[in-house]
Amino acid sequence: MSSFCYINPKNSLARDKKTHEAIDKIVCKINEIPRHTDYKLDLELLTMICVMTEHLIDNKDKKNKIDKKDIIFNVYKKLFGNLKPEDLIVIDKNIQYLFENGKIKKKNIFSVVSSSICDWVYRKVL
Repeated sequence: MSSFCYINPKNSLARDKKTHEAIDKIVCKINEIPRHTDYKLDLELLTMICVMTEHLIDNKDKKNKIDKKDIIFNVYKKLFGNLKPEDLIVIDKNIQYLFENGKIKKKNIFSVVSSSICDWVYRKVL
């Protein structure tokens, strides 16, 4: 029996692992949207990606802080290929706008649980 399961990455390895897992989860979720490539510079798609990033990345540990903008740019690169510098500037300005206007927020646990329960009941009843 191997005891490698008890060896976990720390510091920069853990940060890189968490970053790539978050990127993969977000890309997978966005790929479920039909014709998502039509919404390349859409503010609603960017808001969705920002909120998902906010939920997946918790920067409580100040020493191993993860750059959330970098994750968003990597998600866009995976979804849409190489972006033009103009596109990156627009995305950056839109992220700043969303942040300054309080549009990027974590949902509290009560609203997440209640919406999950309502969704489950809706699927079972109807």
